[in-house]
Amino acid sequence: MFDIPKKATQLSPSKTIKPLPLIKLTVEEIKQLPDSELLKLLSGEGVSGVIPAPLLQAISYELTSRQIQRSSKPHWTVKPTFYAVIFFGLATVIIGILSLLK
Repeated sequence: MFDIPKKATQLSPSKTIKPLPLIKLTVEEIKQLPDSELLKLLSGEGVSGVIPAPLLQAISYELTSRQIQRSSKPHWTVKPTFYAVIFFGLATVIIGILSLLK
């Protein structure tokens, strides 16, 4: 299928490989970027360089903590429902007391 070369070939000096630059971001810079930019960094879109593993982990952690913060907010119906239960509960108690007094 494939033949193994008998002699190793070496690159000529004109074909030297240039290393890609490392992308460096601080924690503060990561916190300031919007979610869409962080997702682009994680997927490698629009990035001309190598993203080190610790930076990928920090970006992933920031996205996860943002999702946790968004999901931990109560639904908008929780407060009105609580107030309605209190109101109708008090109304029931008052009606019950008034019916006993008659």
